[in-house]
Amino acid sequence: MTICKQCRTFTALDEQQCPACGKSSLVPVEQYAVSTAKRSMLTSLLIAVFIGLVGIFLSNTLLQMVLCGAAGLLLVTLLWFVQRQVMTHEMNRALLVLLQQDQDRLGQDLYRDWETAFSNWDTDKQLTYELLRELSTLLHNDTIRLQQVALLHYFALRKDMDLVLEPLLITNYDPLLADYIGELTKIKRDLIKDSAFQYVLNYELEILGLENGQDILAGVAGAAVRMKRYVLSYSGLVRRYAHKLPKDRFLRLYRMIQQNPHEMGDRLTSEAHRIYQEKYQWDPDFQESSIRG
Repeated sequence: MTICKQCRTFTALDEQQCPACGKSSLVPVEQYAVSTAKRSMLTSLLIAVFIGLVGIFLSNTLLQMVLCGAAGLLLVTLLWFVQRQVMTHEMNRALLVLLQQDQDRLGQDLYRDWETAFSNWDTDKQLTYELLRELSTLLHNDTIRLQQVALLHYFALRKDMDLVLEPLLITNYDPLLADYIGELTKIKRDLIKDSAFQYVLNYELEILGLENGQDILAGVAGAAVRMKRYVLSYSGLVRRYAHKLPKDRFLRLYRMIQQNPHEMGDRLTSEAHRIYQEKYQWDPDFQESSIRG
């Protein structure tokens, strides 16, 4: 997030000019807070110097002048040293004060950013998505998350794209999000982590109601197979959709069970044995070992 040094307008978008006054005076709020903290510290140092000079000016003897000068120099030195030690704390405090003092304006400015991003929906969806993504780093609400998910459905998703999932997860069920999770299981299953597994488990029945619901759930089960920890944590999900796993994912599960026969649980092992007997008992890729149900 940046702030205009001239009119103190906030923006979360990657702008070159202030959206309010039009001047090229936007700086990161952290940089602005550092400048504020340094000005405050410099003011304290100048006050300490002034006190020392006043002491010297009011001295009646040379000895008093020397003592006041030495005391003033010591005060300035100690103050400078302390300020160096607490610089990070003062910067954070200045940033907190800035955000607290301008809460109303911050809210208004971020809402203006949202309107700016949303105004490009019909003409440039890629730009809208990027603007909403920038804005979502500060505005954490389901509306912006769902708008990003909706925009992603207009794109041909590829593995080399900078995709995310966890920042887009919402509290309630949404079919667009479920469908997006299903697409990620095909091109970037490493993004499917605990929070996504929990979301799918919470809304498994709703996802099953979708036309491609079983495929989505099977894709999530296949994503779990990439790590032993996930298979152990979500063994029920893996077991329920193991019959729909592609051969490569089931082979990975098969070998994982072979390597950890006492950890995977009887129900998952039995289901894997059934699928093996039904589909793969004559497949040469599965002949190195066999599952004992």
